[in-house]
Amino acid sequence: MSAAGQGGPRTLRLFFALWPGDAQRAALARAAAPVVSQVAGRPVPPGNLHVTLAFLGPVRGRSFASLVAMGGRGPWPRVDLEFGLVEYWARPKVLVAMPEGVPAAGLAIVERLWEGLTPLGYAREPRPWRPHLTLVRRVTRPPAGNLRLAPIQADPAEAAWRLALVDSIAGPEGPRYKPLADWPLGGDAPLHIREGD
Repeated sequence: MSAAGQGGPRTLRLFFALWPGDAQRAALARAAAPVVSQVAGRPVPPGNLHVTLAFLGPVRGRSFASLVAMGGRGPWPRVDLEFGLVEYWARPKVLVAMPEGVPAAGLAIVERLWEGLTPLGYAREPRPWRPHLTLVRRVTRPPAGNLRLAPIQADPAEAAWRLALVDSIAGPEGPRYKPLADWPLGGDAPLHIREGD
């Protein structure tokens, strides 16, 4: 990948995430809508919903292949996430949905990712992993009282989540997240390399 007008590879802003399937994404958006409507801020587009596992930051294009290879070192355990809690985080001014507890399978994926990422020179954030879905950014009016998400009915015909290597693309309306490669959780389905937009 080359940036326009430059000879070298484009710098990507990457992170590993749990990426919802289409049915799960639609269900999450429906469940979040009543909560989002009670908060003043910038709602996260449904296409951006995800759970960050490991944030890498700026990555030169030539390093992409080693990250794809690391993601391919499955099998990865299936992660079950039930978002019921809703919290307002004052410092980043975001509204997030969270599960009641940290799923052991998700924590295992995080640990395995960092076992591979640390030798590649990526620095791990010191805070423990807290799985969350960001629902609203730049909150100007926090919610009044406690909010909860309605239970989400998963589609048994579709895997709810996949492990994905995601590019964060800056734009005037905020970042847009684009999976560049993704892998199954709890199965042997093939790797997907995403082409184009």
